[in-house]
Amino acid sequence: MDNIFNKISISLIILGIAFYAFAMTFTALIPSILGLLMQIVLFLGKSFPKFHKHFAHVNVLILILGIGATFGSVSDLAGYLFSGNELERPLATVEQFTTFVLCLVGFIMSVKSFINARKG
Repeated sequence: MDNIFNKISISLIILGIAFYAFAMTFTALIPSILGLLMQIVLFLGKSFPKFHKHFAHVNVLILILGIGATFGSVSDLAGYLFSGNELERPLATVEQFTTFVLCLVGFIMSVKSFINARKG
């Protein structure tokens, strides 16, 4: 489980830094902030093994917040692809959509891991 969170959080950190290099706006760093929060929670989970499960659930909550915050980019991108609507901020939309996909994949994998842990 920690491996999933580690890979997703590092991907989010790299995504934010990469888009910040192009856009030079603070909002481009939001995925990096999500990734950093996940890394802090991972560290706390390792520091307090008794509460490891609770910290894993906090990381899932962070992923859910990331999904909710970036869901609007899905409709923007779909409108662009299927209707030819102009993207108001194309770079931001691509970054938000990528963040959405990373958070969604992390959420699905963590739920799958929780289910497997219940079975085993």
